[in-house]
Amino acid sequence: MNMKISGTSAQDLVMGSSRARKKGVTLVVIAMALAVAAVLAFIYIAQVSQSGLVVKQESIRTATVKRDTLVREVVSQGRVVAANSPTLFSPEQGYIDIAVKAGDTVDKGQLLANIHSPDLNELLARETANLTKLQADLGRQIIESKRRKLELEQVVAIAQVSEKAMVREQKRAEESIKRNLISRLEYEKSQDDLERAQLEYAQAKQNGELANESLSFDIESLTLQLKSQQLLVDALQRRVGELNILSPVAGMVGNVQVLDRQAVIANQPLITIVDLTAFEVEAIVPEGFADDIAPLMEAEITLGGTTYAGVLTAISPEVVSGGVNVRIGFAKDLPANLRQSQRLTARILLENKPDALLVDRGSFFDNFRGYAFRVRENKALRVPVALGSSSLRHIEIMDGLQEGDTIIISALPVKSTDEQLLITN
Repeated sequence: MNMKISGTSAQDLVMGSSRARKKGVTLVVIAMALAVAAVLAFIYIAQVSQSGLVVKQESIRTATVKRDTLVREVVSQGRVVAANSPTLFSPEQGYIDIAVKAGDTVDKGQLLANIHSPDLNELLARETANLTKLQADLGRQIIESKRRKLELEQVVAIAQVSEKAMVREQKRAEESIKRNLISRLEYEKSQDDLERAQLEYAQAKQNGELANESLSFDIESLTLQLKSQQLLVDALQRRVGELNILSPVAGMVGNVQVLDRQAVIANQPLITIVDLTAFEVEAIVPEGFADDIAPLMEAEITLGGTTYAGVLTAISPEVVSGGVNVRIGFAKDLPANLRQSQRLTARILLENKPDALLVDRGSFFDNFRGYAFRVRENKALRVPVALGSSSLRHIEIMDGLQEGDTIIISALPVKSTDEQLLITN
């Protein structure tokens, strides 16, 4: 049996034709890549020609428009100050004895110092003596008035008795003249005596009334002098009592401005007392916010990582070094261990507007000219925008943008004719 072994020539490839085919494929791929590159280059050149400025993605900042609550605020560094730190002054000229020193804790009404004023004490003694003299004079005048009234009453009574006697005498004279028992001359004399008695009685009553008025006036005059002198003595006693300098509040002695046994003059500052139960925050608000703040505005005070509710209590009427001094009080209980001049952060809430269209604040809005660049894929189109209120972190969009829009918020060196930007990677 003859066996025929077939060859492998049928499986052999022609090397020359395979290489030619690979070379053709490579050329096609290269040609296609060049075509795509040419198209992309053409598109890029077209976009660049239509765009006023080309910016890189990493060189710009963008923000998305959203709806949220706009909180307008002003933040300032402040310090703790005593809301009530009265300074006590010398009421009189004299020498002072100091009973406390700086840093001492004192109670309300506690003696802090005493002023020795010999002149004031001498004046009080002299006026007190005058008061005693007036009291004696008034008592003497009252007794004299009673005596004079008795005398006047006696004179009036005697005149009245005489007048009654003359009336009776006149009646007898009339009966006697009818019976021709007396002469006409005696009858007329009895009439004259009656008229004289009546006149003396009327005059005695008038004199008595005038004398009583005069006596009452003298007593009233002395009474007024006594009251005036009593007021003077009371005022001097009050001034002497004020020589004892008492603490008006419970707190701590902050500053003693005089030395013990030092001579002081009237109205000289002596001692400052700090009320440890009443602290406020003193802060400086930039001048640009001066018209936006008002008393009773809400505030937040941050101390040691803890935030406390506050309220704006006072605003300075003047601008100093570009700022306005304000006072912020704690709305509730004071934090523990507060210290005078302690540093903290104060945040005044100017406005709280819910459901506002907001965007993050950026340097682009510092020189806002009425438009913004809205991002669409790799382009940023210029659109007119109307802005509203602003806070430290956000700006309110009134018109021109919608929720979800993305805009460029970083500064751009654009021209007034640039309508769109090209964003590249």
